Amino acid sequence: MQVNSVFSRDFARALLPLAIAATLIPMSAQAADSWVSTRTGAFLVPSAPAASTAVQSGASNAAAAPTGYALGNTEAALTNTLVTPLEISQPLHITVVLKGRNDDQLDTLISQLNQPGSANYHKYLTPQQFNARFAPTDAQVQAVVAHLKANGFSNITVSSNNRLVSADGNANNAQNGFHTSLKRFTYRGKPVFANDTAALIPASLSASVDSVLGLQNAVVPHRLIHRIASTNAAIQPDKTKKSAAAQVGHQPTDFASIYDAAGLPAATNTTVGIITWGDMTQTISDLNTFTSNAGLPTVNTAVVAGGQGTLADDGDPSEWDLDSQDIIGTSGGVKQLIFYAAINGDSNDSGLTDATLTAAYNKAVTDDLAKVINVSLGEDETAANSDGSLAADDAVFKQAVAQGQIFSVAAGDAGVYQWSTSPQGAPGYIGTYDGSSVTTTINLSHYSVSQPANSPYVVAVGGTTLSTTNTTTWAGETVWNEGVAYADLDSNGNPVDDAVRIWATGGGVSLFEAAPTWQTKALGSSVTKRVVPDVAFDAAQATGAYIVIDGQPNQLVGGTSLASPIFVGGWARVESANNNSLSLPTAGFYQTFPSNKSSIHDVTSGNNGYSSHGYNAKAGFDDDTGFGSLDFTKLSATYSK
Repeated sequence: MQVNSVFSRDFARALLPLAIAATLIPMSAQAADSWVSTRTGAFLVPSAPAASTAVQSGASNAAAAPTGYALGNTEAALTNTLVTPLEISQPLHITVVLKGRNDDQLDTLISQLNQPGSANYHKYLTPQQFNARFAPTDAQVQAVVAHLKANGFSNITVSSNNRLVSADGNANNAQNGFHTSLKRFTYRGKPVFANDTAALIPASLSASVDSVLGLQNAVVPHRLIHRIASTNAAIQPDKTKKSAAAQVGHQPTDFASIYDAAGLPAATNTTVGIITWGDMTQTISDLNTFTSNAGLPTVNTAVVAGGQGTLADDGDPSEWDLDSQDIIGTSGGVKQLIFYAAINGDSNDSGLTDATLTAAYNKAVTDDLAKVINVSLGEDETAANSDGSLAADDAVFKQAVAQGQIFSVAAGDAGVYQWSTSPQGAPGYIGTYDGSSVTTTINLSHYSVSQPANSPYVVAVGGTTLSTTNTTTWAGETVWNEGVAYADLDSNGNPVDDAVRIWATGGGVSLFEAAPTWQTKALGSSVTKRVVPDVAFDAAQATGAYIVIDGQPNQLVGGTSLASPIFVGGWARVESANNNSLSLPTAGFYQTFPSNKSSIHDVTSGNNGYSSHGYNAKAGFDDDTGFGSLDFTKLSATYSK
């Protein structure tokens, strides 16, 4: 990944000098061999010497000096970046993730919940039942709490399922408590930190502790919304799209007709959740404006913090506007809409981290109020695997499945290049544009997928470009790929550098997540890793949704952050029509759709890469759009038979 140039002189002077680095290496009273590893590896890793292969770079100086480090989710070395010990007083909010019990039994239960004829068919657990059978024990929790207290952490809280133990402290507490080393550097134009050694724990905790989150804030999930100024039209538009009818913008209420959800009653018996961050005041105000304009009832809303602390906030409600208005527009209304908002990563209000986002997921599950939960967020899966959050999130999603809850996750807006990031942090970076041609500066054959869409325990939702007749009748879909556009824009939508990216649906093969048995059975024995997405809906900005943002109506927005809410709204109607009796539907999709296509729109044309790279759509399942989009009324009827 590309990193901006060195710190400003003033900021660099404020850092501890390298000469005292040794004083920050934690010393333990325990012998070295009494400490064991966790899933949280080093996020700053030694970089290989410069090779002749293409290296991601948005900098103008091709000979930029390497630092000796790379991030845990990228092939490319950090360049022109001062890396120093993190100040020992740096506030940290960490989360220790505990291992569950009886995982084999849990896997068996999950496989039986939606299997007709099984003794456990539709016998979902309550959170209390789940805790009794599968959660970490109170004794395990107390041992972790004691370790945190002994190393100076305070404000220690335990989630109601004993899965997460969160605490506030500083870098010194973390380095002593987890035998790790933390470094400060700049990344994507802001000061960040990360651990350059793995997080360790005393051997006595090895049977209890899975990972330690919050030791890095360099790479965090980003929103998957596509909203650009008209001045940033595609530099190299994708020319493979074929329109069967008009490609125009739509009102959020149109999608219920387009995807045949309007044939079902409104989802007024179903509670829906949205994972967010920030203050939701403006989002709820915009939602009320939308429902008033659309002639829909005012929505019963609630905001629930994902943990103790101040809410993370970037002051931009557009993502949550898109999520909430399209869920309500497609569903026709819900019983309640709950915003589960992540808190800040430390007392300095520095924003979101994987630790606080995992806590928000977990809060939605332990509350067990929302039947369907939308996630329009994602990051490169390698980063999530490196810091331990991939496995932590999977554990949360598994509990959701056991309780009959469904997470719907956007598959990403960076095509197959989720891993590649522009100088200002935009995913999908492929190179630079000189005004006449694009120069690619990455390895175009290196693909990746987005986390948490890669989880086997969620519905992964990709993106299409939608064609309609009279805006409300489905007329065709192709793979969403808008081609190349400037990556880094100012507040007015003007490019700030020459970096370019692609806007296209995420999709492909996970490097880390094993394929669930139902996916391998449907797609063939060669499929051993999780393939995403499962289904896909409209995501192109030109065919996207007109929503209210900051009180202003008719703001045209797309992205897989639109596609996932369309699925959530439609599926909420299916749940209401079936007395909220359905759980994660993916196993059923893979059993049914290969031989019975009556409930789907197969997407057979398009590609989600660049310059002959990426995956091509085809008849049947593909790595761009999964099985395609759904006809919700026809699908709902299959559950009533």
